Amino acid sequence: MLLVLLALSGFINLVDQLEDVGVGRFQTMDAVFMVLFQWPRHGFDLFPMAVLLGAMFGLGGLAGHSELIAVRAIGVSLARLSWATLLTGIVLAILAAVIGEFVVPPAERFAQTYKSELLEDKTTVSRLAGAWFRDGNRIVNILQIEDQAQLAGVYTYQFEPDGSLLEVGRAASAELTGDSTLKLENYRVTRVDDEVASAQQIGHLEISTELAGDLLESSVVPPESMDAASLLEYVDYLKSNDLQSVRYELAFWSRMANIAAVALMALLALPFVFGTLRSGGQGVRLLAGVLIGVVFFLAGGALADSATVYGLSPIVAAWIPAMLLLVAAMVGLARVR
Repeated sequence: MLLVLLALSGFINLVDQLEDVGVGRFQTMDAVFMVLFQWPRHGFDLFPMAVLLGAMFGLGGLAGHSELIAVRAIGVSLARLSWATLLTGIVLAILAAVIGEFVVPPAERFAQTYKSELLEDKTTVSRLAGAWFRDGNRIVNILQIEDQAQLAGVYTYQFEPDGSLLEVGRAASAELTGDSTLKLENYRVTRVDDEVASAQQIGHLEISTELAGDLLESSVVPPESMDAASLLEYVDYLKSNDLQSVRYELAFWSRMANIAAVALMALLALPFVFGTLRSGGQGVRLLAGVLIGVVFFLAGGALADSATVYGLSPIVAAWIPAMLLLVAAMVGLARVR
């Protein structure tokens, strides 16, 4: 079922990628490569739906021949069947977690870098437009990151403890060293003294900083493409500097909820095959599984937007769809006779 869903998502993604063919050095084969690079992320996102459909088809085949009824007739309880189904779901959830943690992040980073280089016809590792960081009493704006240490278009804004602006500087290039030093090259600064501003060409300047190469790299990669440890580290940085962290918290908890949903989807299939879908064909089960999967994804997207727009807790927004799956599974199993 996962392969079928990946084939469908790959076709849709390919149509989208083909729109960029001819831009820079991006060609048709590059569009195909992009589809392959993004398959791990799509597979992780589609894993719950694939497990639900697979469980419905597998258990449905047993129910259609009354094999599940025979199993229960010889004394196997519904609780034992539920545990067996849930245990299978847990194993698949662990597989989904491995994919989401160790396969998706490097694949997404490579895909982003690969396409960016071809579209821009440049050889830089990655591009970053307008990334802002708080560094003590200084705010740093970086226009481009060539790697974790090499920066270009660096603007610095130094503030007094009371929040008043002290100076504004711009460096054509910069280097972040391992000893927490930011080396600015071709640096020009404008100092503000009451209502008077004075400009000065400094050239080379070294300043101590709390920024780290991993942090800069995290700002380039979308939160959905970061591993869990990096997400938590970046959330701590944002919170410690009184910056907005909802997007990254939501990405972390959504990933955890998606993994839990894999096991819950397997459990949810059991009351369906004992109920109205027992005598239904494979087409009926496919339709029911797809509808549940679509509703699950739509609910997740809507709640994610609510967390961003209306201030809903990221934990609550991420876990509501999974909790609804659990409630639906429990209610369904309670109605099985």
